[in-house]
Amino acid sequence: MLTVTNIDAGYARTPVLRGVSLTLAAGEVLCLMGRNGAGKSTTLKAIMGLVPLTAGAITLDATRLDTLPAHDVPRQGIAWVPQGRRLFAELTVAENLEIGLLTRNHDPATRERALTLFPRLRERLSQTSGTLSGGEQQMLAIARALCTDPKVLLLDEPTEGLQPSMTALIRDTIATLRSQGVATLLVEQRVDAALATADRIAFLVNGTVAETLLTAALPPDAPQFHAYVGI
Repeated sequence: MLTVTNIDAGYARTPVLRGVSLTLAAGEVLCLMGRNGAGKSTTLKAIMGLVPLTAGAITLDATRLDTLPAHDVPRQGIAWVPQGRRLFAELTVAENLEIGLLTRNHDPATRERALTLFPRLRERLSQTSGTLSGGEQQMLAIARALCTDPKVLLLDEPTEGLQPSMTALIRDTIATLRSQGVATLLVEQRVDAALATADRIAFLVNGTVAETLLTAALPPDAPQFHAYVGI
């Protein structure tokens, strides 16, 4: 489904990604792990067209994404939940969801599916999103992304700063999306969350994929976590 092939990317004259290659199949969860500055968030931004490539290619099914303007990438079926959520704080929950719906012109049934995953948001549709709790804002950020009816969901540290019950809810949501055939590319620093959620883990070091391993082959004390993540 999603194929990232030998991409180089960075900011101005500062290279960040060097020959990064990834594959992601329908219904698969791939986790990116690495130290701060390894290139995890930059990889997601490159897929979204927000960081231009200097080499390589990104394709979704048969469509080249890296040749499209950034505003066209979500229309192909890629949704991104950035670190820090980036909601429209002065808009209501319902208005934030409506923005997601406009991306691919989906009907209210798409919103209904997102609200089924996060029923608490249904009780807060008229509430200004900036007044929600941190966990509720993360729910809304994911629900807004799901309103684009994506084939691939990019999640950048979705459990950061959240209490265990909210972390469990997000993990359950990813599992539900997997069963529906949605592929998820997840940036996660918590070993327990990565092992409980992902099918495979790709370890990034200095903008390069050092290893990609099945989570079934990684115990919590695997040396890769110490070597690549510092845990």
